[in-house]
Amino acid sequence: MPARGRLPVEDSLFDRLREVHPDLPVMRATKATLVACSHLVETLVERSPERCVLVSGFQHGRHWAVERDRYLGLAGDNDVIAVFAGQEPLSDDVDHVGLRLRTGDPLAQEWFVLAVGPGLAITLCGLDGDAHGRRDEPLLEADRLFDVVWSVDPQVASAAAQVVREAVERSAHPDAAAVAARLAPSSGVRPPTAAEAAAAADTLLSGMVERMETVRLREKRGLAAVSQEKSTFLSRMSHELRTPLNAILGFGQLLELEASDAGTAESVEQILAAGRHLVTLVDELLDIGRIEAGELHLEVAALPVADLCAEVLAMMQPLAQARSLTVEDRTAGERTRVLADRSRLRQVLVNLVSNAVKYNRPGGELVLSVSRSPDAVRLAVRDTGAGMSADDVDRLFTPFERLSAPTTGVGGTGLGLVVARHLVVAMGGQLEVDSRPGLGTTFTVALPEAPPPPS
Repeated sequence: MPARGRLPVEDSLFDRLREVHPDLPVMRATKATLVACSHLVETLVERSPERCVLVSGFQHGRHWAVERDRYLGLAGDNDVIAVFAGQEPLSDDVDHVGLRLRTGDPLAQEWFVLAVGPGLAITLCGLDGDAHGRRDEPLLEADRLFDVVWSVDPQVASAAAQVVREAVERSAHPDAAAVAARLAPSSGVRPPTAAEAAAAADTLLSGMVERMETVRLREKRGLAAVSQEKSTFLSRMSHELRTPLNAILGFGQLLELEASDAGTAESVEQILAAGRHLVTLVDELLDIGRIEAGELHLEVAALPVADLCAEVLAMMQPLAQARSLTVEDRTAGERTRVLADRSRLRQVLVNLVSNAVKYNRPGGELVLSVSRSPDAVRLAVRDTGAGMSADDVDRLFTPFERLSAPTTGVGGTGLGLVVARHLVVAMGGQLEVDSRPGLGTTFTVALPEAPPPPS
């Protein structure tokens, strides 16, 4: 059934081409892509050493207003025929035939470009997806989908020209005879020579590469602008949040000192825990913003592994004792050094060890070890917790994804591992994970090894 407000399309250019040449591949493309392809065809017409005929079907007069200068420029050396679905052309003082189809003509539902001439036969036709009733909600004009056929076969071009001639005759336009004459089979259409085909292919390929690069640069500029806006927002948000958070934490600590009963002390502890959680969230959001904006500043230097690991484990020891964990530091006595930013590597290790404590089983083990491979130093944090399935591991580094939160009740932001991996990569390393259900999890930080100190 045709979409509301549309007429049947059984006599359309698209359907006629598919009937005459059923092997033509059908693609789906947006209006923006069709416009870009149309411009490539126009480039071939412009560069042709012989006079060509260019026929373009405009669904609405406003499209002609956008493309008018391009077509008027082409009309000096070529026959340009602009077919309108909505209104007469804006100017008739140039060497081209502009005509309006009769109301409801099937051809008016299509976007098409036909370029014919000696050694040139290109057909591009897109059937408006709305004519099939595929969408109920409106789309942006550039995002409207079309079913598209594209061909450089002279036989396809001849079939397309015949459909256009018939549409012009149905419209009873005063210039119908002139259009028919220019599109007649005897107008000079012939198969391209090898040299002409190669030249056309070169033009199309270079045009596609140029447009792809233009789109890439436009997207890059857009992403850079969005990233800058996000960084600015995060920076301002951090400032606005930290001031009241610091006040809350400060008053909470005063209340903690003056708490006279267990109930009050527990309530104050909940206030402090929530405040610290928000501070951590703000810090991690800022880190992600800096990383994505390329504004993360690192001071990479040679760091002794054993000293840093001992510092991190000493910090986390009270939490490990609260869960009756056995902590083993196998890095003690190691003289291995890595190239890393001290504060950032400490942040990564604190996150990994904290997770190994929180997600371990009561009375379990936590082991921190170091090994060397030909290309890196590998710091491993292993726990004896519940472990994760392969599907959970695949989702592990998704922002705000907290896999076991519903079952364990362990607090967190879902950003710590995301930040940790970004930091490790920024320092020239990798963050790896090995986990199996029931056997625990091992996170490994692989970093470049620092050269030995001078003797």
